[in-house]
Amino acid sequence: MVTIKQIAEQLGVSPTTVSNVINGRTEKMSEKTRQRIEELLVANHYVQEKKGRGEQEELKLVVAWFFFEGRERVFTDPFCSEVFGALEKELRKRGRYLICSTQNAEEDLIKNLSFHEVEGAIILGCDPSRCEALSKRLPKPVVFIDSGEGNYDNIGLRDREGTSELISYLVKQGHRKIAFFCDEKKPLASNGARYRGFLDAVQVYGLSFDEKLDYYYVPSEKNMRYEVFRQFAKNLCENKAYTAAFFCCDLYANEAISVFFSQGVRVPEDFSVAGFDDNIYARMSRPALTTVRQSPSDKGKEAVKLLMKRIYGEEVYVRNLELPTELIVRESVKNIWKNKIQEK
Repeated sequence: MVTIKQIAEQLGVSPTTVSNVINGRTEKMSEKTRQRIEELLVANHYVQEKKGRGEQEELKLVVAWFFFEGRERVFTDPFCSEVFGALEKELRKRGRYLICSTQNAEEDLIKNLSFHEVEGAIILGCDPSRCEALSKRLPKPVVFIDSGEGNYDNIGLRDREGTSELISYLVKQGHRKIAFFCDEKKPLASNGARYRGFLDAVQVYGLSFDEKLDYYYVPSEKNMRYEVFRQFAKNLCENKAYTAAFFCCDLYANEAISVFFSQGVRVPEDFSVAGFDDNIYARMSRPALTTVRQSPSDKGKEAVKLLMKRIYGEEVYVRNLELPTELIVRESVKNIWKNKIQEK
């Protein structure tokens, strides 16, 4: 007798989609998909096997895969933990269970998705250059988070616009020389979009920026990171060229403020600092951090919605969704114009 898997392979859909037709769960499915499956079931004389008494319902799993090489304590990272919580909550509502991994080998991911119980995957931190090829290799539906735009499903953020808005705010406060701090030497995905947003504002306002001099790489190892901040603060005391810095995430901005203070650089009295995320690090920072707000929970919710559409064989009109950001103004940025007027 033909199996559900064989039917799915012939039609190029997931086994779950075929199972939904067999069990009458077609309310969210396109009419065309349902009809194709039903016709093939009839043509192959498919007969559904009855469950025996006491047999458990089929276990349905979704894999969350974190491609974050070098990131310390992935699951205690505010962004990752919030995304994870949203994924788990949304999948539970839909009768699914979440399993997670921080491995970086694609072969391990492919192996996990080959299991019958696993319906699909949600992947965070994947290099955009790998996404299309990876999605084609995987045997089940997959949705990426923060992996840019391409011929694959992705839930992202308006990183570029958010950063440009923040830099515009700094300029309007009188800052003309702004350093850029990032944890990638060649920024990709979200960091790449934030860097482009930074450069957009630099061009619009005619700011002075030299990538070789004003772009600072932030190492993943904490002690090395602190040394980068210390050296920057030391040079700042000797050379007042910069008046502000943008950090690609709130964690680094928070750490830098502490290191700057230890070197005699006060924020915002002597130097202004801004970040991106608006997570716990922004709210715990002293002074509280001016930053760009994003919602990791919304990313998780939208990723689940999109994945479920793929699993059920529904039509998808938008493959790449960019969620909005919000500028959050707090005390870490000084208004230089106001200060100059008062001095006069």
